[in-house]
Amino acid sequence: MVDLSTAMAAAAASDRRRGGRDGEKKRPGGKVGTEPFDPADHVIKEKADAASMWLVIAYAILIATLMRYLIMPALSEPASVLWSLPLLLIFTIPPLHKIFLSQFADRYTFGNWFRATFLYTFTWLAVCFILVNPPLADISPPEVAEQVKLVDLDDPDWNQKVGDFSSSDNLDTRNLALVFAVRDNIDAEGVDVRVEITWTGSGPEVWNRTGVASSMANDWSSYSANVSSITDKSTDVPILLQLEDINFESGNSYTIKIELSQEGDPWDLVETETHRFVISP
Repeated sequence: MVDLSTAMAAAAASDRRRGGRDGEKKRPGGKVGTEPFDPADHVIKEKADAASMWLVIAYAILIATLMRYLIMPALSEPASVLWSLPLLLIFTIPPLHKIFLSQFADRYTFGNWFRATFLYTFTWLAVCFILVNPPLADISPPEVAEQVKLVDLDDPDWNQKVGDFSSSDNLDTRNLALVFAVRDNIDAEGVDVRVEITWTGSGPEVWNRTGVASSMANDWSSYSANVSSITDKSTDVPILLQLEDINFESGNSYTIKIELSQEGDPWDLVETETHRFVISP
């Protein structure tokens, strides 16, 4: 039989043997290779990471600003250089660190370059998005808002989406007008509109109208309640053009070309939309 005191003494001796010779305690984490914590070294590492972050952010803002106010005004339209050049400049990030942060050069590893690449890319994209959109700029061309339709000026209830028609639609006997709406992110009313209709058959083969969107609505209010799918937003500007001098005859094919133009910033903006239809016998 072993009494309680003897058992406790044996357990204590066993613990001392596991803890090390002569009762020496092992450092926590020693078996898994934990490094001793050096506060001074940690502070230097944090300073190096912070300096790298702000250098990359400043560099991305500088590149986005130069592209917007130096490169874009020199171009007449969007080009691949606007995105390819900034992305290629990613390879200049390590040399920049060696030049401006030479005191931390030995602290940077592949992980730093990897994080810096992502930080540069997303910062550049965010700044570009701000600089090329209203109110600082406008690179988005105006567009036709929804559908393009034909309406009968003598019968406001008759309106059809532009598409193939048949002789039973009686287009030749209707007092037709072309209706659509202009949409823009800044000033839809100031958009220049040009509409050209060409067709094959007898009579004149070209019909066109040009003007500013705000002055081409005409009597739109008389038909707006009956014509759906033309405007969707309150800022859309409706256009109504009476189609006089056009022969809508069976067998003819028609092409409607709508050109919307606007003086944008930093370049002029043009959008073209084309519709074709045939009047079958």
